[in-house]
Amino acid sequence: MKTTRRDFLRVTSLGLTLPFIPAIHAGESNAEWRFGIIPDTQWKTNMDAPFYGTAIHIIDAINAEMIRQKVDFVLEVGDLVEAAFAEAFQTRAQHNQTLREAGIKFYPLRGNHDSRNRITPVRCDIAAAQYRAAFPNLPGTRGAGGSSPDLPNAEGMTYSFTHKNGKFLLLDTFSLIDDGSQDGKAYKISDYQSWIDAELSKDDHQFALVFAHKDLLGQNHKDNVFSDDKTNQDSFPETQNTFIASLQKHGVKNFICGHDHMYHRSRIKSPDGKSEVQQIICGSAAHKFYLPEPPFLARETSLVKELNRVGFLIVHVNGKELRIDYHSAEPFGQEKFSPKWEIRDSFKDSFNDAG
Repeated sequence: MKTTRRDFLRVTSLGLTLPFIPAIHAGESNAEWRFGIIPDTQWKTNMDAPFYGTAIHIIDAINAEMIRQKVDFVLEVGDLVEAAFAEAFQTRAQHNQTLREAGIKFYPLRGNHDSRNRITPVRCDIAAAQYRAAFPNLPGTRGAGGSSPDLPNAEGMTYSFTHKNGKFLLLDTFSLIDDGSQDGKAYKISDYQSWIDAELSKDDHQFALVFAHKDLLGQNHKDNVFSDDKTNQDSFPETQNTFIASLQKHGVKNFICGHDHMYHRSRIKSPDGKSEVQQIICGSAAHKFYLPEPPFLARETSLVKELNRVGFLIVHVNGKELRIDYHSAEPFGQEKFSPKWEIRDSFKDSFNDAG
């Protein structure tokens, strides 16, 4: 459901700040640094120039703030475009020019809109090739560093990379291989699990974050990163148990995603109740917003929620402490956007050396 009504809700007495342990600062990695996270950026269904289905005016405004904040890199959690075709991906990539000029790298991840084109149908492997052409040399591809699972066509689509004292895993769960079916073959979280465990077990980082486009549990969408089943959010319970247990075991405190076009921070327990992780649905930078729709599962505890504002995250790393700030602004005009950014949620996490 779409809405234009502004709404902001804090749903816990915990407020905006979580308790944290004071960091011990030692070594080169203690110099403060930061990076940005952008949510979905698709733009309506008009595939004509200059938008080609991507929110170029919103992207430009967010990138300007990323440059002002002097981030090291920017990561996007999927749905870069409305529909998968070459001009859309190239347009999205072109609007990273200001980042490139500032020496800021961009790390994309596909969403469901990036893997298909319902307007002019195209095979999933062709759509994936068009995406790769717009965003070449991502980690996991030959000569680019980083890592990808040893699975056909997964290189540079699902990938990990390290930066200073952090490690970042981006999980692509959308169609990559033409197997003759209508939608093609996509890899599941269970296909990636051994690679996830191996990457998080390495001693090349002090903290790690894991990203996907779809949520563990959505507020609006009921399909999730484990399944396209919109009627059962507990599909593949063993896969969910294993994945969330792995995050907890390796000290990954935050799973960051998009898809729901709202900001929502919550605590999510595994179906077996033995493991837990914080989920951050990081907002919307697109033309639409969604409202929460039941059912909601008892194993999710809602912390902070904001609807109907354009937003993004900036993560500050200082020693062994993360501070994650959610910035947002009032919705935009049709083709112009002059935001007044406000920090609407901020919390801190401490971490011990991961791995």
